[in-house]
Amino acid sequence: MYELDYVKRRKKKKRAAIIGGIGTIGVATFCIVAFLGRYVGTFTVSLEAKNVDLTLSENSSFENPSSFLRVNYLPAFQEFTYRNFSKFGGGEKLDNEETSEFYGANPDNETLNFFKYTFFIKNVGMTPARYNLSLMVKESVAASDGRTLDDTLRVMVYDNGESTVYAKGNLNSPAPISVSEGEATEEYPFEGYATNFASSKEIMGQSGVSLNVGEVRRYTIVTWLEGFRSSSLQTAPKGATIKLGVEINAYENE
Repeated sequence: MYELDYVKRRKKKKRAAIIGGIGTIGVATFCIVAFLGRYVGTFTVSLEAKNVDLTLSENSSFENPSSFLRVNYLPAFQEFTYRNFSKFGGGEKLDNEETSEFYGANPDNETLNFFKYTFFIKNVGMTPARYNLSLMVKESVAASDGRTLDDTLRVMVYDNGESTVYAKGNLNSPAPISVSEGEATEEYPFEGYATNFASSKEIMGQSGVSLNVGEVRRYTIVTWLEGFRSSSLQTAPKGATIKLGVEINAYENE
């Protein structure tokens, strides 16, 4: 089992794994399945295609197109806050193929403030294609005191340069991206509300995304544990785990 222990700061080195698999939904399927945890592992993306021909790459030049992408390991996460992304260059650096998944590492490289991964999808076939994309909460296990990681989980998705932040909330009470209106200060202003998770299991989804012959689409997924609120800076929810996944199902454009 791959887990993420929820910690603020912990010197013991940990690892995270993100493992992909191949499915057969619609005409073509590939999925990214993320396990944030302490187990030594990999981040992979696998691709299977029929009738349409898509390929993946970690760079826009597609110098090494592949149906399989890999990240060897990730350090443990510590709490972070949205405001501090400006110290890392903001979206210009986050949504950038030149910055690696370790861009959010602390100087000791033993903990990670945030995880970011940029990848590209290209239609290299002879037929226009469409795909459906879902970013899922595959598994969320509560701590002994009932707290879960998805309460402080934030996911920022860049789709061809346009970003949206997602968080757990409800129709009457969406979660703030970071600082609530009542807690806002000059140093930490109110950043607005996050878009609610689509459901308890789905963070966000896209349907019928068109990909013409030769067209490229860029995605960057940034995840962190929002730690601004003082209540989340107390004891960690020991034993809490979470597993995330992105599934992309491609099919022929009719």
